[in-house]
Amino acid sequence: MERLEKYGKWVMWLIFAVIVIAVYKTFDNFNSIIGVIKTAWTALTPFVIGFVIAYIFNMPCKKLDAGLKKSKYGILNRNSKAISIVSVYFIAALLLIIVIRSIVPALYKNIVDLYYNVPKYFDEAISALVKWQQKHDITLFEVDKLTATNAFNNILSGIDITQFSKYAQGVVKITSGAVNIMIGVIASVYMLIEKERIIAGCKRLVRLIFKEETAEKFIKDVTKINDIFSKYIFCLLLDAVMMTVLATIILSLLRVKYAIILGALIGVCNLIPYFGAMIGGVSSVLITLITGGLLKAVWAAIAIALLQQVDGNIIGPKIMGNVLNISPLWIIFAVTLGGGLFGIGGMVISVPIFMVLKMIFAEIVEQIETRKANKDNE
Repeated sequence: MERLEKYGKWVMWLIFAVIVIAVYKTFDNFNSIIGVIKTAWTALTPFVIGFVIAYIFNMPCKKLDAGLKKSKYGILNRNSKAISIVSVYFIAALLLIIVIRSIVPALYKNIVDLYYNVPKYFDEAISALVKWQQKHDITLFEVDKLTATNAFNNILSGIDITQFSKYAQGVVKITSGAVNIMIGVIASVYMLIEKERIIAGCKRLVRLIFKEETAEKFIKDVTKINDIFSKYIFCLLLDAVMMTVLATIILSLLRVKYAIILGALIGVCNLIPYFGAMIGGVSSVLITLITGGLLKAVWAAIAIALLQQVDGNIIGPKIMGNVLNISPLWIIFAVTLGGGLFGIGGMVISVPIFMVLKMIFAEIVEQIETRKANKDNE
């Protein structure tokens, strides 16, 4: 023991030297290390895809499993987990087939048609703006029709629609990406089947590394974080899909041109809390105004506003429940900050991240208050 204490200082210096050399070598061979990381990432891509699929499907599988366990039929109780997984994947596959066979061709046709008609719509809009300013003898914007048209055509020429066509056709081909997705789907099934064992193994590892109190707190916090993210992401995706379907149906009934594109736009924008509904609604109304005229744009605006009210007051709360248990002010703050730092992706995931940070901050404040109260009592 004395010898260990005697040479302890030298051992610490040796460890420090090894760390310094390791850091130096890391930066000295940075490109090689990046290459190794990229190779490892490529190899693990199917499992990353599988994890994402399993994470999204976990919520409906849990709900269905819980419902089947309450069934009075013994066969459903005994095989609730297997039946729930098979059912969820079957429904997902069926919806995917419907989308690929019915919606994708119509969406592609709408995109191509809009691409080739945009110059005409832009020219009509510029002409209408010029006439309106001349009629009322006002100048809101200095508009040179020829310059504006040429500038717009230059922007449009940078978009090659044939490349989109090639990409759309190439999606169905057997490629390494398709193979990765297939492996990922299979891996996701096994992840859901082995979910309890994987979680139990991770908990066991945490308890081996940390002290009992620290380990239990860590497991509790991770469980809360997972609960926040899983519920929020699944509910947000479900709400976006429902809004896409409803918006497409309503706009199609109103005979709005490019109803499928606008419905998809409203659904995708709905992934962004608060701002998304406004962006999707206003963009859809403007496109309808240009492509269908004022009257149709007014009807579209009324329909979209009513749909968004139904979503905000009925569909959203019914799906989300108490998931968004934070003030709208903080949601707007989180979305603004997330969008400013990380773009659209940051806007989508900013809310659950902020909820997690809020939870951690509340726990820290509570611990400080408890310690202060204990000291005052002493």
